[in-house]
Amino acid sequence: MIKYKKIPYIQLVPIIIITLVLYRIVNNVENIASVLNNFFSLLTYFIWGFVIAYLLNPLMVFIEKRTKMKRIYSICIIYTIFIGIIVFIITLVTPNIIKSSVDLFNNIPHFANKAYKWSTNFLSKNELLNKFDANSYLDSYLSTFNKDVSAYFSPGFQLIIDYLMGLGSFFMKLMSGIVISIYFLMDKESIIFNLKKFIYSILNETVAIKIIDFFKIVNTTFKKYFVGKMIDSIIFGIITFIGFTILKIPYALPFSLVIGVTNMIPYFGNIIGMVPAVIITIFFSPMKCVQLVLFITTLSNIDGWFISPKIIGDKVGISPLLIILGIVLGGGFFGVLGMLLGVPTIALIKTLLENFMNKQIKDKQIEDKLIK
Repeated sequence: MIKYKKIPYIQLVPIIIITLVLYRIVNNVENIASVLNNFFSLLTYFIWGFVIAYLLNPLMVFIEKRTKMKRIYSICIIYTIFIGIIVFIITLVTPNIIKSSVDLFNNIPHFANKAYKWSTNFLSKNELLNKFDANSYLDSYLSTFNKDVSAYFSPGFQLIIDYLMGLGSFFMKLMSGIVISIYFLMDKESIIFNLKKFIYSILNETVAIKIIDFFKIVNTTFKKYFVGKMIDSIIFGIITFIGFTILKIPYALPFSLVIGVTNMIPYFGNIIGMVPAVIITIFFSPMKCVQLVLFITTLSNIDGWFISPKIIGDKVGISPLLIILGIVLGGGFFGVLGMLLGVPTIALIKTLLENFMNKQIKDKQIEDKLIK
């Protein structure tokens, strides 16, 4: 009988293999990072598709509930509307925006010169600044800033062309996202079923139910906020454009478009969007600038008190303090995207905490004590 000898230190083989693999990974970290970057870049098409499908899903559900029509027909209706809006923007709105933007870029050096002359005149007459010799420093800074602005914005048309070239990638992702979103909506029930099946297959029933309930709350909160806020911002932008046109505010269309987009950010959004409009308008007419500020302030209050609550509802009804907290934290950590996601995230955390506290209070039977 043949006796097999035990190979010495056989238990070290897996450790050696793992060490070699880790060494190769560390040694080729740039190549691996490049591969991962390409992978996530390709995933962006599916992210676009998911976002488009997520935003259009409520309209599809509404049509199917009201008309009882088949999925294929409801999808045809919502995508006809969606693509029609895109074509309308490209063919009618975009040329006006480009023309206004080119004119605006070409005028910015002129505005900068006017601002520089006003600033230097103000500095020369300010006795306090002259006393501390601060005006010479400020004058030097303003002169440098004015030259930089003029040099950067002078070739306005070429700058717009450069930005439009970058829009090629955006439209490629948008078109690909639209195609992918159709498949997301067509197979929506199948995708949800398979995700639930996967969760139940790897977790016990109690944990699986909790995770599925969690995602239901996430879906309700984010859907209510983003779909509602998007509709609210479109209405706000349209009213802003009509108001600017009546008031004869220069560059009414691009300004109202910016304000409509920034309206997605509660409280601060309208202020952020209004700032460039105020800065440019004041060079044309200070009185027009005052009218612009009063109009946007009034419209923002009407939107905050009446329009937005009617559209978004009370599902994400959180206090102004929590809204500001969500915007500040989200913006501080993740920039503009964080500001957009901060409010629904805070609303989600608030909902989960309330559900948890209500359950704990009910289990401990201390509701009467809280009332007293």
